[in-house]
Amino acid sequence: MPHAQFPLQSPVISEILSFLAASNSVCPSLTVTDDTESDFLKLVEDDFFIEYEKYGRNYYGTSKNSVNDSTNSLILDLEVNGATKLLSSNKDYVGIFIDIDDKELIQRLTKRGHDEAFIDERMRLAEYQRSFQDKFQYKVDNKDINTTVNKILDIIYSLEER
Repeated sequence: MPHAQFPLQSPVISEILSFLAASNSVCPSLTVTDDTESDFLKLVEDDFFIEYEKYGRNYYGTSKNSVNDSTNSLILDLEVNGATKLLSSNKDYVGIFIDIDDKELIQRLTKRGHDEAFIDERMRLAEYQRSFQDKFQYKVDNKDINTTVNKILDIIYSLEER
């Protein structure tokens, strides 16, 4: 069976959560690998997810229960396809597109030890993802973690004041 996992290991999201009050929470995502793909697809068939996506070799999904049962504001760290599906399904959802400069992305991936083939694939994915940025209400350029976190927190705080 798929296992629950917090959405991605995003340092930006982790940092944001360290600043936010308990009134906000991260909605856990389910992640599966190839060996549990049939279990995941059964959950898709059973209409278990509010959104799901295959990213790379793995499937990721957010259960309807985890979103519907929450009484708090939720923060979902989603890939662009899942995010745009949710944004188009409910006018109350707010999307923040976090982007990174190509040069900075290549630098970070190289520093992590990725080979040229992986970096090329990731750059094509970044270009694809950017084609959807107009579907989001906000865009933040991820130049450095502190600036990025502060910009996102400003957006969240302004939305809470509404």
